[in-house]
Amino acid sequence: MPRSSKDWKGAEGLWITTAGWAAAAKRKFGNAYVLTTDRIASPDEAVKYPITDKEVAANPPVKRLSSIVPNTLINLMKDFWLWKSSKNKESNNYEIPDVEKGVSLVWEQHDLFPGKGYEIAKKYNAPFAIYVHAPQVWESQKWGVKRPIWGKMLEKMEAKSLQRADHIACVSKQVAVKLEEMGIPKEKILVSPMAMDPYLYTDLNVEDVQQKYKLNDKFVIGWTGSFRSFHGVDLLVKAFKKVHGKIPNAHLLLVGDGKQMEEIQELTQELGLADAVSFPGRMSFRRMTKFVNTFDLAVLSASKSSDFHYSPMKLREYLKAGKPTLAPRAGEIPNIFTDNVHLKLYSVGDVEETARHIIDLHNNPDKRMNLGEKGKEFIVKYGTWDVELEKLMSKIV
Repeated sequence: MPRSSKDWKGAEGLWITTAGWAAAAKRKFGNAYVLTTDRIASPDEAVKYPITDKEVAANPPVKRLSSIVPNTLINLMKDFWLWKSSKNKESNNYEIPDVEKGVSLVWEQHDLFPGKGYEIAKKYNAPFAIYVHAPQVWESQKWGVKRPIWGKMLEKMEAKSLQRADHIACVSKQVAVKLEEMGIPKEKILVSPMAMDPYLYTDLNVEDVQQKYKLNDKFVIGWTGSFRSFHGVDLLVKAFKKVHGKIPNAHLLLVGDGKQMEEIQELTQELGLADAVSFPGRMSFRRMTKFVNTFDLAVLSASKSSDFHYSPMKLREYLKAGKPTLAPRAGEIPNIFTDNVHLKLYSVGDVEETARHIIDLHNNPDKRMNLGEKGKEFIVKYGTWDVELEKLMSKIV
C-alpha cells in the first residue's frame, strides 16, 4: 500500500479492497501481510484502516485553506503531500514474516505515486500484480480536479509505474481500455471487478440502529456512499418523494458524507421530506454493515449511464447482505447481473421509473425475498475476492 495506515480517510473502499485481497491470499497461501509506508498488518487489522484517531491522523493540512486558496493550488499541495508521504524510508527496513518460505505474490494497490511492490517482487523473485480502480489523474479529472501542466506529467509517471507490473487487474472494461491507451500491453491486463469478503456482513443485530433512527415499522430504503454529483443522490431523493406519497411509512436512509451532503439535505427540506429521510453520516466499514442490514430495499444510484467506468463495491455489499437491490443500467452492471434475478435494473435519470420499481418491490415482498436470496447466492459463488485471486493466479501460472 503506497500510503500510511492513517491516510485515505473518506476513501475506505480502497482499504477494504486491499484487506479483502489479503484475506483471500491468507486463505489460499497460508498467510498474507499488508505493508503500508508506516507498518505491517494482518488482513484483519487492515480492514479497520485508516486509523482515524485525531492524535495520529496524518491528513494533508490544506482543508482549512479551502476558503482562501484557489482549488488548483490546493490540488497541487495535496499531490505534494501525497508524494512526500509515499517516500517514507522506514518501510525499506521492514522484515516480512515467513519470508524464508518464499513469496507467492506481491500485490499493490495502484495510487498516484507507486509503492514498494515492484522492489519487493524483484527482491524475492515473485510475480508482481497491481490492482487498478482507475488511473488516478484520469478519474479525478472526471470529478472536476484540475491539474494544469503537472497533470500530464503525473499521468506519464502513472503509466511508467504500471508498465513495470507483470499483471494488472482492473475493475472494468472501460478502465482496461484506458490502460491500453496509456501503453499497457493488452496481454498484461485482467478485468477483475470489485468483490466481497464472504466472511463479512454477519452482524445481524441492528436493534440499536433501528431505535436511534426510529426505523421500527418503517419500510427502509437505503443507500451508502459519498455525496458526490456523479452518484446522483438528488435523483434518488426526487424518486423517493413520489414513493413517499404512495407509501407513507417509507423511510430513506442515506449513510455517508461528502461535498454534496448539505445540498441533498436542503433538497429534502424543499420537498417536505425532512422527517422521512435520515443522514447518519460517515461510518466505519464495520459499523456500516449494521446500517445495510436495516435496509428493506437497497439502492445504487448514478447520475448518468455513460462514462460509468467504476465497479461498485457497495452493490456487492448489498447483495452479500441478502438485500433486494435496485441498480442502474450502467457500465458493467447489466453484463454481470441479471435483471429480475439477482437485482432490479432501472434507467439512469428516469425518476418516474425508479419510483415505480420501488413501489412495486414494496408491494411484492415475495419478489424482494427472491431477489435477496438469488443476489446473495450469486455473490457468494462468483463475487468474492477468493474468486478474483484465483483468476489472477491462473493468469500467472
